[in-house]
Order: sequence, then structure tokens, then C-alpha cells
Amino acid sequence: MANIETLRPLVKEIGDLQMQADGYALWLVWNGQPNPVVLQTLEEYGGIPVAEQEGQALWFFFSTEALLAAARLGVWARFNTLALLMEIFPARLQTGRTGGKNLIFDENLWRQQLPPPHDFRIVVHASLGPVVEASPGLSLNPAESPEGMDRALWPALEIDARLPYQSPLSWLVMLRPVGNVQDKNFMIGWREFFSQVEAVLQRNKIRFSVHDLFLMFPLESLRQLKTWCREFLLLVERLKQENPEAYWPCVTAVVDRKGLNINEDLPQKSGVEWDYLNPDYPHMSLRNASMLGDGFVSHEVRFARSRQDPEDWVSVSLREEDETAAGSLAQLIPVNLVHGAHPHCFYCGQHSHQHADCPSHSLKEVDAGVWRRVAQLDIEVMRQAVRRIDSELAAEAATSDDEAARRDRIAAMLREEGDSATMLAAFYAGNWVCQLRSINLFWRGHGKDFGSFAKDLAPMDGNPIWTQLDELLGANDPGLDKNLENIAHRFPRDFRFTSLRGFAAVQRGDLEKAELFWKDAEVFSPSPIIQAWHAFLQARSLECRGRLLQAGVLYDQVLRMVPSWHDAAYRKAVCLIKGGFSETALNLLVTQINRNGHLFNRALVDPELERGNIQVSSCLYRLWAGMEARTRDEEQQLQRMSEELATWFVPGHAFAVQLSERIRNLTPLASVKNFVAFQRIARGRAQLEKDMQGFVMQEGREYKNRFKSFVSRLKTIHDESAWFPFPNALVEFNKSYNEGVANLNWALKSNFHTPEAFRKAQVLVDQESARIDKLEGRLKFLRIVRDSTLFVLSVAECFFWIELVGTILIFAVLPLILLYGDKIGLDLAASLIAKERWQVQKALLVVVTILAVGIAGLRTLMRFETIRDKILAKARDSAVQKSKGRTRKKR
Repeated sequence: MANIETLRPLVKEIGDLQMQADGYALWLVWNGQPNPVVLQTLEEYGGIPVAEQEGQALWFFFSTEALLAAARLGVWARFNTLALLMEIFPARLQTGRTGGKNLIFDENLWRQQLPPPHDFRIVVHASLGPVVEASPGLSLNPAESPEGMDRALWPALEIDARLPYQSPLSWLVMLRPVGNVQDKNFMIGWREFFSQVEAVLQRNKIRFSVHDLFLMFPLESLRQLKTWCREFLLLVERLKQENPEAYWPCVTAVVDRKGLNINEDLPQKSGVEWDYLNPDYPHMSLRNASMLGDGFVSHEVRFARSRQDPEDWVSVSLREEDETAAGSLAQLIPVNLVHGAHPHCFYCGQHSHQHADCPSHSLKEVDAGVWRRVAQLDIEVMRQAVRRIDSELAAEAATSDDEAARRDRIAAMLREEGDSATMLAAFYAGNWVCQLRSINLFWRGHGKDFGSFAKDLAPMDGNPIWTQLDELLGANDPGLDKNLENIAHRFPRDFRFTSLRGFAAVQRGDLEKAELFWKDAEVFSPSPIIQAWHAFLQARSLECRGRLLQAGVLYDQVLRMVPSWHDAAYRKAVCLIKGGFSETALNLLVTQINRNGHLFNRALVDPELERGNIQVSSCLYRLWAGMEARTRDEEQQLQRMSEELATWFVPGHAFAVQLSERIRNLTPLASVKNFVAFQRIARGRAQLEKDMQGFVMQEGREYKNRFKSFVSRLKTIHDESAWFPFPNALVEFNKSYNEGVANLNWALKSNFHTPEAFRKAQVLVDQESARIDKLEGRLKFLRIVRDSTLFVLSVAECFFWIELVGTILIFAVLPLILLYGDKIGLDLAASLIAKERWQVQKALLVVVTILAVGIAGLRTLMRFETIRDKILAKARDSAVQKSKGRTRKKR
């Protein structure tokens, strides 16, 4: 028994709708194995498989191809055995942007149960009677219906076997190369690529026509469409990788053949907007893309879509080759804000208004922090905010078609606070350099560096140009340009008048005239940045006029004048994407995003990247996925660093406290699903690692130098204390000294690039510093004792020898005077000495003693340092000799 209710779990409700379409559902019930002919026929007629289970399946058709496919199978079943029941009824198909299909129909139909069929039957819901009657060769017969079904509700389909019932599906394909026809590389590249495409067409026996660089050919069946799309996409991929010289970017459009023929007017009659198609990927309606099957992936044209209409245009790629199949980023484009029939707005890039009506005019000051606020938002929050913006503007459009009311509503939303206001401000922040609110900043700013140019603004002077600027900002005055021309004669070299006339020309829609004004203003600009600004405005004008090659050259000129101005590099990438050279632009875009992560969010909300939607989305997703995976690793690395701080540093270390605080500030960013947050974590963690390694290396070198100085000081202490005359008093001193020597020996031999050694060095450097200070303090006392002892001994030695010599002279000279005094004329002295001999000797001994003390003290005082150094050197040499002797004995 086949129960359709068992298929219900396979048909899930779609949250983020990509398409919903009314059509016809087929409930197939078979006996045994499904016949391949049935499935193949349903596919050829545009059927979409929705759910399948053993013995039954659900298919969907957009139109009456369901009846034609059933009729074709009915004719085939007359000559072949086929146990199959086909039930056709109205239904609605819903598809999601991330995959999945949902089929909605009458709830009562979900309660059907049928036994396995034994023959071929087709039943049609009675509500489809008018559709069947309008189909040639088909009719309904209430007399026949499967067992268990109401004949009135489910009449049988009667088929006239004489009719062919061919599928009406057919398409026309148009392929056009992108680029400048006058470029030499264009002709060479297109000729090479055309030869490759021609080989594919000839292999599939497809007739083609070429007119005005348009390659046009028909596709007569869905099978042909699938084959062409697959082979073309594989050809492009192969040439890009293996033979880039034979590749040239081309845009491809596939349109229904209804009422169209291949001729020179086909590109215009088809209504295709060629300047917005994405190169390398076939573009077609969402309905046609859905019929290609699961082997292909459809990508929405960036914002040019209505409310999930099957006729919306999409581009298709191969699922196995599609890099975004594993996931995709949110499309942060509110259709009701940016979509419209106007060309790109000079000020914001949107299509919804003329230049003079841009909502950015309501923004009076440059908001330097808008991208920082966007960077704090989770991407899901960003998506919800964009949806709220879209829904509010849709509600506004439903109540009124007044453009002024719409601008006022946008201005009011910009003045609000919250996520929606932040995202809305971001849509106008990308091109702030070209907007009216930038004029005041560039006129008053000064300096050579763009980063600091606007930080210090000069005061406004009394020039009447400020009044004219207020008039431009206040309203679109048609006489403003004439007033400026009259006043400018009084200030012939003031660039501001010419500059403002350029903006007035933009307000009138005359971009070519504005470009000429800005070119003149560039000549009289007083600084390189103001010159670069006017060159930037000229490039933007060329870009909006479609002269993308010249715009790219001017953006390069801006970069040469101000290399740090990343907006110019970004706009050059946008020009390449608009021109169809998305692959070339991606390298430049990735380079700029790596330098400034805010450009990632800017690319997500930029409506001017529509033409490179697939390539840009794939590129951004790769960057996102890589950075998100890296963030998970960086989060673990931050945790590791936080835990390792205790192994590297002692508690309370100033650098460790600072590092810990920086880690705590980075960690919460891991929970914010935003590319800028991911990038900040990656760069912040790398910088933390770099700072820590640099600090460890620098501190390690300083520790080595300090330990070397400790060795020198300790050696001095050793030399000074080694010859202390009282060794027993040095027991504690020597113990502390030996501990210090052991620690310093370890420090000089160790490598401080390991946590244990570095942390121990932190402790030892303070410990040994305190130890040596203490030893040097005690050494002062020891030095006093030592020097005092040496001084006393030196004085005693000198006194002894003087006293000895003096005593000898006294006792030797007096007898000689007594003996020879008469002969040498000292008879008086001799007689006096003879009478008081002992008294004279005593007096002389006292005099000699006094002289000995004085001379010894004076001599020692004058030569003490020499004597001390000589004694210490002699003792040191003696110790060295003894040490060498002990070493020889050990050997």
C-alpha cells in the first residue's frame, strides 16, 4: 500500500525562500522497480523530483508540461508493459537558497493511500479540467479511475495516441565577450576563446550565428541545455587552469524561445541587461535553472530580483565545481533600498534614485566609526537588520510612491539607533569620499598622510564659498553654478569654487562636465591629498559613465599620490569586476581585505559588485571559512598563552599582567561571527606572541648582562675578602658567597628561552642582586678590619726597624764619642756624656721612639695602598701556584 503521508518528512518547510511557484504535482506509484524511461521522460519535459521513497515519488512541473509528459508516457505504455499510477494535481513549489524543496498542496491529499498498480493509469484532479480541455488530444473521463478514488474528484486522462505530445521547452543562447573592442588583447583573447567554444558547438551539432560579437544558437531540448551548460562551464574551468591564453571572459544569457528568433535584433529584443551579467556563468530564469537538476547550483543576481519569482534571473554553476556549495554568506543587500531603474548613483552606487536625490545628502558629517560598529555585529544580526530595512522600505513603498517620502523615511532611519541604523549607514559609508559631506573635510584638512589628514582641521575663513556650499547642501539650486562662476572671478586661484561647481554639475546629472571641473581644481589644489581627492572624483565620474578602463588608470594615479588610500585600490577592483574581469580583481580585493578587514564587510553590502557576484561570493566565503577556522585555533592558542603565563612569569609581573589583560580583551571577539573580529583575533594573538617572544629575548639578554655584572662584583668581593686575617669570622660570609657562585654558574650556562629557566632567572636576578648588595655591605666592614690590621702591621714593621736602628746607633755611637771625642773636637760633649751617660741614652731612646712612631705612621699613610696591593698580589700569586700544584698532584 502506497501512502503519500510517508513522503511528508522528505518535504521540509523552507525558511529562507529563493523561489516559490505555482504549478502541478505528480504523485507516482509503481509496482516493483521504477522504469528508467519514466524518470527520463519526466526530466526531459522539465519535471523536478521533490521526494522519493520505495514504490512512490513526488514530482513538480511549472506548467502543462506535466500533462504532455504524462500523455507521452501514455502513448509509450500502449506498446510496453508499465505498472504505474500517475496522479496530477495543483501544487506550489518552494525552494531554499541553501537547498531543499517544499511542495504545498491541499491537506486532504496527504491522506491518500493506494494499492500497488497492475497497469498504467493517469488521473487528474477535477480542478484541472479547463487546462486539460485546452490541451490538444487530451480529455478527462470520469468513468475510469483507480480503485479507492472518487471518480468525480479524480477523472482519468484520455490520450489521443495520434499526436506526438512533444515538449515545448526550447531556448536561445547568446554569448558576448566583455572588454574594450579597441583593445588589442580583446581581439586576440576573444578569437582564441571563440575557437574553443566553436569546437564544443560543433561536437554537439549545434548551429550558431555570429553578429556584432554576439554568438547566438538554439537549444531544442532540456537535455541539450544541460549538456551545453556543463560543457561550457567545464571548458571555462579547464582553460583557466591549463591554458589561460585561450580564455577570455564572456557573458552568457539563456532565454526562452517563445516568440524569438535568431537574428541581429535578438540581443535587444531579449531585454537582457548585458552590463550586469556575471562572466563565465550562464544566466537564465530561476525556473529554467531549477529544471537543470541537482548537478547545478543557481546563484541569485545580486539584488535584481523580486519576491521569489521563478522568472527572476540567476546564474548557474556546476555543483561539483562550485566552491560555495559547502556554505554561503548572507546576502546583505536590501532590494527595496538599492534596486531601481536608474544607473549607479555617483554618491552611493545604488539604482533606486537619481544623483540629486541620494539619501546620503541627509548625512552632514563623515561617520568615521560606522565600520567599527558594523564589525561588532554578528553576521546573523547583520542579516536580520538588513531584512528589517528591506521590510520597512517595502511597507513604505506599498503606502506611497512619493520619492520624497521615501528619502525622508531613509533619513529618519539613519537618525535612529540600533543595528538597522548601523547597517543602513554602512550602505552610504562605502563611497563617503565622493559624497557632499566630504567637501568640508577635504577643504579644511591639511597634512601629507591620509590617516591624519582629517584629525586637525583648519578653521573656516571668510570666503563666500562657504555660503555657496551651504546652498548646495541645503537644496538643488539651479542658479548655483552661475553664482559660483561669477564669484570665482574674484578668486581665480582658489580651487574650491571649481571643485564645488563639479558637485553642482553632478546634481544636474552632468558627470562629464563635473569631470572637467575637477580636473581644473586638481591643478590648483594646495596639497597632494586634495589633488588625489579630485583625481578620485574624476575616476568615479568615469566609472559611473562606464569608462572603466580610464577610471582604473586614474585610481592607479591616486594610489601613486597617496599609497595609503585603500579606497582607490578597492574602487579599481570594483571597476575590474564591473568590466567582467572578476578573476583579475579578486587578487587585488583579497590583498586590500588582508590589509583592512573592514573592506570585507564593505564588499558584503556593496551593490556595485553585482556583476561578479559568484566569484566575489566564493572569494569572500573562502576568506570567511579560512579565518573562522583559524579563529577556533587562535582561541585555543589564547587559552594556552593564558595558562603559560604562570610558567614564564612570577606572580604580579608587570608585563604578565598587561599581557593577561590583552588576552582577556581578545577572547570575547571569538564569539562574534564577523570577519573583522576574526581578523583582530588572529592578528592580536600573533602580536601577543611576537611581543612575548621579544620581551623574553630582551629580558633574557638583560638577565645575562646582569648576571655577568654580578660575577664581576662577586669576583671583587672574593678578592677583597680572601685575605681577611680572621678566617673563622667568615664562615657565614663564605657560605652565602658560595651559594651565589653556584647560582651564577647556572645562570651563565643556561638558556632563558624555556619557561622554567626564564622564570627561575627572574627569581635569581633579584635574589642575587640582594645577596651581592648584602655581601658588599659586609665587605665594607671586612675591608675596614683588614685595612686596619694591615695598617697597624705596616706601622709596627716600620717602627720596629727604625727603633732597632736607632737603638743600635745610640748604644754604638755614644761609646765612640767617649773614646774619640778628644780627638775630633768633642771633648765637651764627651765629658758631659761621660758624666750623664745613662740619662743621655734614655733621652735619646725616647727621641728615637717618638721619631720612629712618627716616621712609621707617616710612611705607612703615604704608601698604604701600594703596600696593600703588593701584599694582596703576592698572596694571589701564591694561591695560584698552590692551585696549580694541587691540579698536578690530582693528575
